Amino acid sequence: MKLRPGAKPHLRTPFAWRGGRVLQLFAGLVLAFGLAACSEEEAPLEKQKVHPVKLLSLSDEGGGVIQRYPGVVEASERSNLSFRIGGELRELKVQAGQEVEKGELIARLDDRDARSELNNARSSFNLAQATYKRMKYSVEKGAISRARFDEAQAEFQSAQAQYSQAQDQLSYTYLKAPYDGVIARVPVDNYQVVAAQETIAVLQQPGQIDVIFNMPERQVRAIDRERAEAGRLEDAALAWVRFGSGESRYPARYKEHDTSASEGSLSYEVTLTLPEPQDITVLSGMSATVELDMQQLTAATQGQWRVPIEAVVTKEESPNQAVVWRYVPKGGDTQASASINNDTTTDAGSDDGKSEGKSEGKQQEAGAQGTVEAVPVTVLQATGEGLVITGELSAGDRLVTAGASRMEAGEPVRPWVKEAGL
Repeated sequence: MKLRPGAKPHLRTPFAWRGGRVLQLFAGLVLAFGLAACSEEEAPLEKQKVHPVKLLSLSDEGGGVIQRYPGVVEASERSNLSFRIGGELRELKVQAGQEVEKGELIARLDDRDARSELNNARSSFNLAQATYKRMKYSVEKGAISRARFDEAQAEFQSAQAQYSQAQDQLSYTYLKAPYDGVIARVPVDNYQVVAAQETIAVLQQPGQIDVIFNMPERQVRAIDRERAEAGRLEDAALAWVRFGSGESRYPARYKEHDTSASEGSLSYEVTLTLPEPQDITVLSGMSATVELDMQQLTAATQGQWRVPIEAVVTKEESPNQAVVWRYVPKGGDTQASASINNDTTTDAGSDDGKSEGKSEGKQQEAGAQGTVEAVPVTVLQATGEGLVITGELSAGDRLVTAGASRMEAGEPVRPWVKEAGL
Protein backbone atom coordinates (compact mmCIF):
# COMPACT_ATOMS: atom_id res chain seq x y z
CA MET A 1 0.00 0.00 0.00
CA LYS A 2 1.40 3.38 -0.93
CA LEU A 3 0.98 6.35 1.36
CA ARG A 4 0.78 9.94 0.42
CA PRO A 5 3.69 11.95 1.56
CA GLY A 6 3.18 13.03 5.20
CA ALA A 7 0.15 10.76 5.77
CA LYS A 8 0.11 8.46 8.74
CA PRO A 9 -0.77 4.89 8.22
CA HIS A 10 -4.35 3.93 9.41
CA LEU A 11 -4.25 0.62 11.10
CA ARG A 12 -7.58 -1.31 11.57
CA THR A 13 -7.10 -3.42 14.59
CA PRO A 14 -8.99 -6.68 15.10
CA PHE A 15 -10.75 -5.17 18.12
CA ALA A 16 -12.11 -2.26 16.16
CA TRP A 17 -13.41 -4.53 13.46
CA ARG A 18 -15.13 -6.80 15.92
CA GLY A 19 -16.70 -3.85 17.81
CA GLY A 20 -18.32 -2.47 14.66
CA ARG A 21 -19.69 -5.83 13.77
CA VAL A 22 -21.21 -6.25 17.23
CA LEU A 23 -22.92 -2.87 17.01
CA GLN A 24 -24.45 -3.80 13.65
CA LEU A 25 -25.76 -7.09 15.02
CA PHE A 26 -27.16 -5.39 18.12
CA ALA A 27 -28.98 -2.77 16.05
CA GLY A 28 -30.47 -5.48 13.84
CA LEU A 29 -31.74 -7.46 16.83
CA VAL A 30 -33.32 -4.35 18.37
CA LEU A 31 -35.11 -3.59 15.09
CA ALA A 32 -36.33 -7.18 14.74
CA PHE A 33 -37.65 -7.33 18.30
CA GLY A 34 -39.36 -3.98 17.82
CA LEU A 35 -41.16 -5.14 14.70
CA ALA A 36 -42.18 -8.36 16.42
CA ALA A 37 -43.54 -6.44 19.40
CA CYS A 38 -45.59 -4.21 17.10
CA SER A 39 -47.01 -7.26 15.35
CA GLU A 40 -47.91 -8.85 18.68
CA GLU A 41 -49.59 -5.66 19.82
CA GLU A 42 -51.57 -5.35 16.58
CA ALA A 43 -52.72 -8.99 16.51
CA PRO A 44 -54.97 -8.76 19.59
CA LEU A 45 -56.62 -5.67 18.09
CA GLU A 46 -57.78 -7.82 15.17
CA LYS A 47 -59.08 -10.53 17.51
CA GLN A 48 -60.93 -8.01 19.67
CA LYS A 49 -63.26 -6.98 16.82
CA VAL A 50 -66.75 -8.18 17.83
CA HIS A 51 -69.56 -8.11 15.27
CA PRO A 52 -73.12 -7.15 16.30
CA VAL A 53 -75.77 -9.71 15.29
CA LYS A 54 -79.55 -9.70 15.32
CA LEU A 55 -80.98 -12.71 17.14
CA LEU A 56 -84.22 -14.70 17.11
CA SER A 57 -85.31 -16.45 20.31
CA LEU A 58 -87.16 -19.75 19.86
CA SER A 59 -90.24 -19.76 22.07
CA ASP A 60 -91.42 -22.30 24.62
CA GLU A 61 -94.62 -22.79 22.63
CA GLY A 62 -92.76 -24.32 19.73
CA GLY A 63 -90.82 -21.48 18.24
CA GLY A 64 -91.34 -19.45 15.15
CA VAL A 65 -91.52 -15.87 14.12
CA ILE A 66 -94.08 -13.75 15.91
CA GLN A 67 -96.46 -12.31 13.32
CA ARG A 68 -97.59 -8.76 14.07
CA TYR A 69 -100.77 -7.16 12.75
CA PRO A 70 -102.29 -3.71 13.27
CA GLY A 71 -105.70 -3.89 14.88
CA VAL A 72 -108.56 -1.76 16.19
CA VAL A 73 -110.25 -2.01 19.59
CA GLU A 74 -114.00 -2.62 19.77
CA ALA A 75 -116.27 -3.42 22.69
CA SER A 76 -117.23 -7.10 22.88
CA GLU A 77 -120.85 -6.18 23.57
CA ARG A 78 -121.81 -3.13 21.53
CA SER A 79 -125.27 -1.95 20.48
CA ASN A 80 -126.50 0.89 18.29
CA LEU A 81 -129.69 1.94 20.05
CA SER A 82 -132.49 3.32 17.86
CA PHE A 83 -136.25 3.80 17.75
CA ARG A 84 -138.49 1.49 15.74
CA ILE A 85 -140.50 4.49 14.55
CA GLY A 86 -139.60 8.02 13.50
CA GLY A 87 -140.49 11.25 15.23
CA GLU A 88 -139.25 14.29 17.09
CA LEU A 89 -136.87 13.80 20.01
CA ARG A 90 -138.50 15.36 23.06
CA GLU A 91 -136.17 14.00 25.71
CA LEU A 92 -132.51 12.91 25.43
CA LYS A 93 -131.42 11.63 28.83
CA VAL A 94 -127.81 10.50 28.25
CA GLN A 95 -124.45 11.76 27.05
CA ALA A 96 -121.19 10.08 26.02
CA GLY A 97 -119.33 8.42 28.88
CA GLN A 98 -122.40 8.08 31.08
CA GLU A 99 -123.05 4.76 32.83
CA VAL A 100 -126.59 3.40 32.58
CA GLU A 101 -128.47 0.48 34.07
CA LYS A 102 -130.71 -2.01 32.33
CA GLY A 103 -134.16 -0.50 31.72
CA GLU A 104 -133.01 3.09 32.23
CA LEU A 105 -134.56 5.64 29.84
CA ILE A 106 -132.21 6.74 27.05
CA ALA A 107 -134.50 8.98 24.99
CA ARG A 108 -138.18 9.71 24.30
CA LEU A 109 -140.04 10.78 21.16
CA ASP A 110 -143.05 13.08 20.94
CA ASP A 111 -145.82 10.64 21.89
CA ARG A 112 -148.96 12.77 21.34
CA ASP A 113 -150.00 11.01 18.13
CA ALA A 114 -149.31 7.60 19.63
CA ARG A 115 -151.41 8.38 22.71
CA SER A 116 -154.29 9.61 20.54
CA GLU A 117 -154.23 6.40 18.50
CA LEU A 118 -154.14 4.41 21.72
CA ASN A 119 -157.21 6.17 23.07
CA ASN A 120 -159.15 5.51 19.85
CA ALA A 121 -158.08 1.89 19.82
CA ARG A 122 -159.08 1.49 23.47
CA SER A 123 -162.57 2.89 22.77
CA SER A 124 -163.09 0.60 19.78
CA PHE A 125 -161.88 -2.36 21.82
CA ASN A 126 -164.22 -1.62 24.72
CA LEU A 127 -167.22 -1.31 22.36
CA ALA A 128 -166.34 -4.50 20.49
CA GLN A 129 -165.83 -6.37 23.76
CA ALA A 130 -169.22 -5.32 25.11
CA THR A 131 -170.96 -6.26 21.84
CA TYR A 132 -169.22 -9.65 21.83
CA LYS A 133 -170.40 -10.43 25.36
CA ARG A 134 -174.04 -9.57 24.50
CA MET A 135 -173.96 -11.61 21.30
CA LYS A 136 -172.47 -14.56 23.14
CA TYR A 137 -175.28 -14.52 25.68
CA SER A 138 -177.91 -14.11 22.94
CA VAL A 139 -176.62 -16.96 20.79
CA GLU A 140 -176.65 -19.26 23.83
CA LYS A 141 -180.32 -18.38 24.33
CA GLY A 142 -181.07 -18.80 20.62
CA ALA A 143 -182.09 -15.16 20.22
CA ILE A 144 -179.69 -14.51 17.31
CA SER A 145 -178.20 -16.55 14.56
CA ARG A 146 -174.78 -18.14 14.78
CA ALA A 147 -173.61 -16.03 11.81
CA ARG A 148 -174.40 -12.79 13.65
CA PHE A 149 -172.40 -13.97 16.64
CA ASP A 150 -169.44 -14.87 14.42
CA GLU A 151 -169.40 -11.33 13.02
CA ALA A 152 -169.36 -9.83 16.52
CA GLN A 153 -166.56 -12.17 17.57
CA ALA A 154 -164.42 -11.20 14.54
CA GLU A 155 -164.96 -7.49 15.23
CA PHE A 156 -163.90 -8.01 18.84
CA GLN A 157 -160.70 -9.85 17.88
CA SER A 158 -159.82 -7.14 15.34
CA ALA A 159 -160.35 -4.37 17.90
CA GLN A 160 -158.25 -6.30 20.40
CA ALA A 161 -155.36 -6.55 17.90
CA GLN A 162 -155.55 -2.84 17.05
CA TYR A 163 -155.54 -1.94 20.74
CA SER A 164 -152.46 -4.09 21.35
CA GLN A 165 -150.72 -2.52 18.34
CA ALA A 166 -151.51 0.99 19.62
CA GLN A 167 -149.97 0.07 22.97
CA ASP A 168 -146.82 -1.11 21.19
CA GLN A 169 -146.64 2.08 19.14
CA LEU A 170 -146.70 4.12 22.32
CA SER A 171 -143.96 1.98 23.87
CA TYR A 172 -141.85 2.51 20.73
CA THR A 173 -141.60 6.21 21.60
CA TYR A 174 -139.45 5.23 24.61
CA LEU A 175 -135.86 4.00 24.18
CA LYS A 176 -134.41 2.10 27.15
CA ALA A 177 -131.04 0.45 27.89
CA PRO A 178 -131.13 -3.31 27.14
CA TYR A 179 -128.31 -4.02 29.64
CA ASP A 180 -125.93 -2.30 32.05
CA GLY A 181 -123.22 -0.42 30.20
CA VAL A 182 -121.56 2.83 29.20
CA ILE A 183 -122.78 5.25 26.54
CA ALA A 184 -119.95 5.47 24.00
CA ARG A 185 -121.47 7.98 21.59
CA VAL A 186 -124.59 10.12 21.10
CA PRO A 187 -124.77 11.29 17.46
CA VAL A 188 -128.09 13.21 17.70
CA ASP A 189 -129.42 16.31 19.48
CA ASN A 190 -132.57 16.89 21.43
CA TYR A 191 -135.67 18.12 19.50
CA GLN A 192 -134.20 16.68 16.31
CA VAL A 193 -136.50 14.75 13.97
CA VAL A 194 -135.10 11.25 13.61
CA ALA A 195 -135.99 8.41 11.29
CA ALA A 196 -136.80 4.85 12.23
CA GLN A 197 -133.65 2.75 12.92
CA GLU A 198 -131.46 5.88 13.12
CA THR A 199 -128.78 5.51 15.81
CA ILE A 200 -129.61 7.54 18.91
CA ALA A 201 -126.83 6.25 21.19
CA VAL A 202 -124.08 3.62 21.14
CA LEU A 203 -124.06 1.43 24.25
CA GLN A 204 -121.08 -0.70 25.27
CA GLN A 205 -120.80 -3.31 27.97
CA PRO A 206 -117.57 -2.87 30.00
CA GLY A 207 -115.31 -5.66 31.17
CA GLN A 208 -114.51 -7.34 27.85
CA ILE A 209 -113.03 -5.92 24.65
CA ASP A 210 -112.37 -7.23 21.14
CA VAL A 211 -109.44 -6.50 18.86
CA ILE A 212 -110.16 -6.77 15.13
CA PHE A 213 -107.40 -7.21 12.55
CA ASN A 214 -106.96 -8.51 8.99
CA MET A 215 -104.99 -11.67 8.25
CA PRO A 216 -103.69 -12.64 4.78
CA GLU A 217 -105.35 -15.51 2.97
CA ARG A 218 -102.35 -17.87 3.15
CA GLN A 219 -102.15 -17.54 6.93
CA VAL A 220 -105.87 -18.07 7.43
CA ARG A 221 -105.58 -21.21 5.30
CA ALA A 222 -102.82 -22.53 7.58
CA ILE A 223 -104.87 -22.22 10.78
CA ASP A 224 -105.91 -25.51 12.33
CA ARG A 225 -109.60 -25.07 13.17
CA GLU A 226 -109.57 -27.68 15.94
CA ARG A 227 -106.74 -25.89 17.72
CA ALA A 228 -108.40 -22.52 17.34
CA GLU A 229 -111.74 -23.85 18.59
CA ALA A 230 -110.08 -25.67 21.50
CA GLY A 231 -108.29 -22.46 22.48
CA ARG A 232 -111.59 -20.59 22.46
CA LEU A 233 -113.43 -23.19 24.55
CA GLU A 234 -110.57 -23.65 27.03
CA ASP A 235 -110.04 -19.89 27.38
CA ALA A 236 -106.41 -20.34 26.28
CA ALA A 237 -104.28 -17.43 25.13
CA LEU A 238 -103.41 -17.88 21.48
CA ALA A 239 -102.22 -14.34 20.93
CA TRP A 240 -101.05 -11.21 22.70
CA VAL A 241 -102.11 -7.60 22.25
CA ARG A 242 -100.20 -4.37 22.82
CA PHE A 243 -101.90 -0.99 23.05
CA GLY A 244 -100.16 2.10 21.69
CA SER A 245 -96.46 2.24 22.53
CA GLY A 246 -96.88 0.58 25.93
CA GLU A 247 -94.40 -1.98 27.19
CA SER A 248 -96.96 -4.49 28.48
CA ARG A 249 -98.82 -7.01 26.39
CA TYR A 250 -102.04 -8.80 27.28
CA PRO A 251 -103.08 -12.39 26.48
CA ALA A 252 -106.06 -12.75 24.17
CA ARG A 253 -108.00 -15.67 22.76
CA TYR A 254 -109.52 -16.36 19.38
CA LYS A 255 -113.19 -15.42 19.04
CA GLU A 256 -114.18 -15.59 15.37
CA HIS A 257 -113.16 -14.77 11.82
CA ASP A 258 -115.01 -13.82 8.65
CA THR A 259 -115.55 -16.45 5.99
CA SER A 260 -115.44 -13.96 3.12
CA ALA A 261 -112.50 -11.78 2.12
CA SER A 262 -112.47 -8.07 2.85
CA GLU A 263 -113.48 -5.87 -0.05
CA GLY A 264 -110.56 -5.10 -2.36
CA SER A 265 -108.05 -7.39 -0.62
CA LEU A 266 -107.24 -11.06 -0.11
CA SER A 267 -107.43 -10.79 3.67
CA TYR A 268 -109.93 -11.92 6.27
CA GLU A 269 -111.13 -10.13 9.37
CA VAL A 270 -110.20 -11.94 12.59
CA THR A 271 -111.49 -11.07 16.05
CA LEU A 272 -109.68 -11.69 19.34
CA THR A 273 -111.20 -11.09 22.76
CA LEU A 274 -109.64 -10.28 26.13
CA PRO A 275 -110.58 -8.74 29.49
CA GLU A 276 -110.43 -4.96 29.57
CA PRO A 277 -107.02 -3.92 31.04
CA GLN A 278 -107.24 -2.28 34.44
CA ASP A 279 -103.86 -0.51 34.40
CA ILE A 280 -104.48 1.54 31.24
CA THR A 281 -107.45 3.19 29.55
CA VAL A 282 -108.57 1.36 26.41
CA LEU A 283 -111.47 2.76 24.40
CA SER A 284 -113.20 1.67 21.21
CA GLY A 285 -111.45 2.88 18.09
CA MET A 286 -107.98 2.89 19.66
CA SER A 287 -105.13 1.21 17.80
CA ALA A 288 -103.58 -2.05 18.92
CA THR A 289 -100.87 -4.46 17.78
CA VAL A 290 -101.64 -8.17 17.66
CA GLU A 291 -98.72 -10.57 18.23
CA LEU A 292 -99.60 -14.03 17.00
CA ASP A 293 -97.43 -17.15 17.07
CA MET A 294 -98.72 -19.20 14.14
CA GLN A 295 -97.11 -22.32 15.65
CA GLN A 296 -99.93 -22.38 18.20
CA LEU A 297 -102.63 -22.26 15.54
CA THR A 298 -101.08 -24.53 12.92
CA ALA A 299 -100.72 -28.29 12.97
CA ALA A 300 -96.93 -28.25 13.40
CA THR A 301 -95.43 -31.15 15.37
CA GLN A 302 -93.07 -30.93 18.32
CA GLY A 303 -89.45 -30.27 17.43
CA GLN A 304 -90.26 -28.17 14.39
CA TRP A 305 -89.40 -24.49 14.30
CA ARG A 306 -90.45 -21.68 12.00
CA VAL A 307 -87.57 -19.27 11.34
CA PRO A 308 -86.84 -16.50 8.81
CA ILE A 309 -85.24 -17.54 5.54
CA GLU A 310 -82.19 -15.40 6.39
CA ALA A 311 -81.43 -17.57 9.45
CA VAL A 312 -80.81 -20.73 7.38
CA VAL A 313 -77.52 -21.05 5.48
CA THR A 314 -76.77 -23.52 2.69
CA LYS A 315 -73.63 -23.99 0.60
CA GLU A 316 -73.48 -24.24 -3.16
CA GLU A 317 -71.58 -27.52 -3.05
CA SER A 318 -74.16 -29.11 -0.70
CA PRO A 319 -77.53 -27.38 -1.10
CA ASN A 320 -79.36 -30.17 0.77
CA GLN A 321 -77.34 -29.56 3.93
CA ALA A 322 -78.31 -26.48 5.92
CA VAL A 323 -77.15 -24.94 9.18
CA VAL A 324 -78.26 -22.22 11.54
CA TRP A 325 -75.92 -20.23 13.76
CA ARG A 326 -76.71 -20.48 17.47
CA TYR A 327 -75.53 -17.75 19.81
CA VAL A 328 -73.41 -18.98 22.74
CA PRO A 329 -72.95 -16.30 25.42
CA LYS A 330 -69.82 -16.15 27.55
CA GLY A 331 -69.90 -19.08 29.92
CA GLY A 332 -71.14 -21.51 27.28
CA ASP A 333 -74.84 -21.58 28.29
CA THR A 334 -76.81 -21.10 25.08
CA GLN A 335 -79.96 -20.23 27.05
CA ALA A 336 -78.33 -18.07 29.73
CA SER A 337 -79.98 -14.89 28.57
CA ALA A 338 -82.77 -16.21 26.37
CA SER A 339 -85.42 -15.09 28.83
CA ILE A 340 -84.47 -11.44 28.32
CA ASN A 341 -87.07 -10.07 25.97
CA ASN A 342 -86.07 -6.78 24.36
CA ASP A 343 -85.36 -5.12 21.04
CA THR A 344 -82.20 -7.23 20.63
CA THR A 345 -84.14 -10.41 19.97
CA THR A 346 -87.44 -11.36 18.43
CA ASP A 347 -88.83 -13.35 21.32
CA ALA A 348 -91.68 -15.75 20.63
CA GLY A 349 -91.89 -16.89 24.22
CA SER A 350 -93.97 -15.98 27.24
CA ASP A 351 -95.26 -12.58 28.31
CA ASP A 352 -92.46 -10.12 28.82
CA GLY A 353 -94.34 -8.51 31.69
CA LYS A 354 -93.37 -5.24 33.30
CA SER A 355 -91.24 -2.49 31.87
CA GLU A 356 -88.59 -2.82 34.61
CA GLY A 357 -87.61 -6.27 33.39
CA LYS A 358 -87.29 -5.04 29.81
CA SER A 359 -84.99 -2.13 30.66
CA GLU A 360 -82.86 -4.35 32.89
CA GLY A 361 -82.57 -6.89 30.09
CA LYS A 362 -81.47 -4.20 27.63
CA GLN A 363 -78.67 -3.12 30.00
CA GLN A 364 -77.49 -6.72 30.34
CA GLU A 365 -77.61 -7.32 26.58
CA ALA A 366 -75.79 -4.09 25.74
CA GLY A 367 -72.57 -5.42 27.27
CA ALA A 368 -73.08 -9.11 26.50
CA GLN A 369 -70.68 -10.97 24.23
CA GLY A 370 -70.36 -14.50 23.03
CA THR A 371 -69.64 -16.68 20.03
CA VAL A 372 -71.63 -18.62 17.46
CA GLU A 373 -71.81 -22.32 16.69
CA ALA A 374 -73.24 -24.09 13.65
CA VAL A 375 -76.23 -26.39 14.17
CA PRO A 376 -77.17 -28.70 11.25
CA VAL A 377 -80.88 -28.56 10.42
CA THR A 378 -83.30 -30.06 7.92
CA VAL A 379 -85.68 -27.81 6.01
CA LEU A 380 -89.13 -29.42 6.05
CA GLN A 381 -91.25 -26.74 4.43
CA ALA A 382 -91.07 -23.25 2.94
CA THR A 383 -93.98 -20.94 3.80
CA GLY A 384 -94.81 -17.31 3.30
CA GLU A 385 -93.63 -16.65 6.87
CA GLY A 386 -90.26 -18.42 6.60
CA LEU A 387 -88.86 -21.95 6.73
CA VAL A 388 -89.98 -24.84 8.92
CA ILE A 389 -86.86 -26.64 10.17
CA THR A 390 -85.95 -29.44 12.54
CA GLY A 391 -82.68 -30.12 14.30
CA GLU A 392 -80.96 -30.20 17.68
CA LEU A 393 -82.58 -26.99 18.87
CA SER A 394 -84.40 -26.17 22.08
CA ALA A 395 -86.83 -23.53 23.26
CA GLY A 396 -84.81 -20.51 24.33
CA ASP A 397 -82.02 -21.01 21.77
CA ARG A 398 -81.17 -17.78 19.97
CA LEU A 399 -80.32 -17.86 16.29
CA VAL A 400 -78.54 -15.32 14.12
CA THR A 401 -81.00 -13.86 11.61
CA ALA A 402 -78.96 -11.06 9.99
CA GLY A 403 -75.57 -11.81 8.44
CA ALA A 404 -75.78 -15.55 9.06
CA SER A 405 -74.14 -16.31 5.70
CA ARG A 406 -70.94 -14.55 6.87
CA MET A 407 -70.62 -16.32 10.21
CA GLU A 408 -67.76 -18.67 11.13
CA ALA A 409 -67.59 -21.14 14.00
CA GLY A 410 -66.31 -19.51 17.18
CA GLU A 411 -66.58 -15.98 15.79
CA PRO A 412 -66.96 -13.40 18.59
CA VAL A 413 -70.28 -11.55 18.40
CA ARG A 414 -72.55 -9.41 20.53
CA PRO A 415 -76.35 -9.07 20.38
CA TRP A 416 -77.45 -6.05 18.39
CA VAL A 417 -79.30 -3.52 20.55
CA LYS A 418 -81.71 -1.10 18.92
CA GLU A 419 -80.92 2.48 19.82
CA ALA A 420 -83.62 4.10 21.91
CA GLY A 421 -85.32 7.15 20.43
CA LEU A 422 -86.02 10.47 22.08
